[in-house]
Amino acid sequence: MAQQTSDLWKAMWQTKNTVREYAFDINGTWYGPEQEVSHNIESELYEEFGIGNATVAKLTISLFANNIPRAATIKRFVRLKNEGQVSEWLPQGVFFINRRAEEDGYWTVEAFDVMRKADTVWEPDQSLEFPLSMPDAVEEFARIMGCEIDRRTSLNPSYFIDYPANDYTIRQELRYIAAAHGGNWFVTGEGKLLLLPLLSMPDETNYLVTEYGSAITFGGVRILV
Repeated sequence: MAQQTSDLWKAMWQTKNTVREYAFDINGTWYGPEQEVSHNIESELYEEFGIGNATVAKLTISLFANNIPRAATIKRFVRLKNEGQVSEWLPQGVFFINRRAEEDGYWTVEAFDVMRKADTVWEPDQSLEFPLSMPDAVEEFARIMGCEIDRRTSLNPSYFIDYPANDYTIRQELRYIAAAHGGNWFVTGEGKLLLLPLLSMPDETNYLVTEYGSAITFGGVRILV
């Protein structure tokens, strides 16, 4: 998903020998490239290609630190670097620690994004009236999950859901809502819920390019992502 970047970022992205650096804010403590040993993100927009998905992203990170609290929040950032020139930091995900282990200051951590919090049975508040409009339902889910809804999410107020049955989870409800809108739920770099339609293009798009900014084409046609 496209992010707002500075002119410096855009210029550096198309410059040879530019590399990416990552940093992590863990419960307010900053860990830069010198503390990180390695990290990996496992995330796919589609569990199965199509609509009605709400996938979870997992972060695995190894780093040196004095202490990493239980259930800490990890904010991932990225910037560009080319010799002595660096860009601004961009948010690249918000994760919540699931497991951690430490040996002599060397930590290994497993964390998931906010979609993991949707894997809980939904027991509606008694103040809610059903059928419940899908926009109101998503607002309630975001409140329970402790996150925000991306402003680009568009939900049809004339679509409704019934009272949940058979121990439906919040994530199952989100999948149903995504399918009704012909799209999939995605957690942005800022940790917000975004409904991404499969067959319609969002307001912000990027052309697929090479490492140095040259257009990638298929049959002579530029590819939008």
